[in-house]
Amino acid sequence: MNPVRAWNQFFFRPISARPLGLIRILFGMVALYNLALCSVDLDYWYTGAGLLPGDESWVIAGSLSPSLLQFYQDPFTVRLVFAFTTAAAFFLMIGWRSRLMSILFYLGMLMIHNRNLVSSSGADVLLIVYAFNLMLCPTGAAYSVDAWLANRKRGTVAEPIIIPWSFRLIQIQISLIYTMAAVLKTGGNLWVNGSALHYVLNNTEVTRFNLGFLSQYPVLINVMTYGSLAVEFALAFFLWFRATRPTVIVLGLLLHVGITITINIPIFAELMWIGYLAFLTPPEFDALMRAIDVRRLFRRAPAREESAESLADSPTGLSFPAFGSASIHVRLDSGGGLLGPHRIDVLPSSIRSSEELSL
Repeated sequence: MNPVRAWNQFFFRPISARPLGLIRILFGMVALYNLALCSVDLDYWYTGAGLLPGDESWVIAGSLSPSLLQFYQDPFTVRLVFAFTTAAAFFLMIGWRSRLMSILFYLGMLMIHNRNLVSSSGADVLLIVYAFNLMLCPTGAAYSVDAWLANRKRGTVAEPIIIPWSFRLIQIQISLIYTMAAVLKTGGNLWVNGSALHYVLNNTEVTRFNLGFLSQYPVLINVMTYGSLAVEFALAFFLWFRATRPTVIVLGLLLHVGITITINIPIFAELMWIGYLAFLTPPEFDALMRAIDVRRLFRRAPAREESAESLADSPTGLSFPAFGSASIHVRLDSGGGLLGPHRIDVLPSSIRSSEELSL
């Protein structure tokens, strides 16, 4: 294997933008949900009249984590920043001016996060990291208002093909999270001897439900502890391989369902699940979209095949008995749309002459 060619193909060979478009939509929904959670007791958590008055927020955060809300702590400014960040999250979700909105959301969320680091968790940090990565990505290339406007102006149905170097950062970030989580856990004794979940289940400060009774079954605690550790190691590496990806994704879904039930850490599971989408190949992504497409429940079953006579009577005089859509790769050189390579899907019904077909 040529290392340089493999590096260039991994980071710069064009890929479909559709997974990134779905990631943007789901991330926007989670971001809005997170802002709704943060807005509860807003004055207590983020104003000078609450938990961190005066310069306490600045002292805790440090000089490398500045925030406008550390200096302007009145309720009006706090609500203005929340409204600004919420609007940016909404427009990022629908994909309007996606690049600009991703930058504005990152800056707004950073101000909110640095204002109160006392009540933040790993999920809040993960949200910030996601927002930073999405700033670098062409998030508006698919499933967005930006893409719809570009297609309408161009007059064609096109699936954008993006250069994936920034998209790869999301994949690497997900792998690093699982790698560091598993490695750091093995550095202590509790995870190694299989008793770590005993203390988690009996920590009433973070648990959602009283699951301490499970400690009566030490073998079960051992299996759950070692099982969680094994799944994290598997997710760190086997998400990259097509043969093992479906299995470890299912295991990851089950792992985070268990964490969500056990520990009160909002949006963490949702953000990790969103990251799995970055690893899907085009066929896997298409299968997922077909599985979640509820419109198919309301569609009439298409005829199995058309007669040769009806095809012969078509206006084009052409028949397509065994072919689906075709794809043409093009690169846009003029402004007014999404620049870069695209794939235009051409349906047989859109071909009007044999010259167009030969083209």
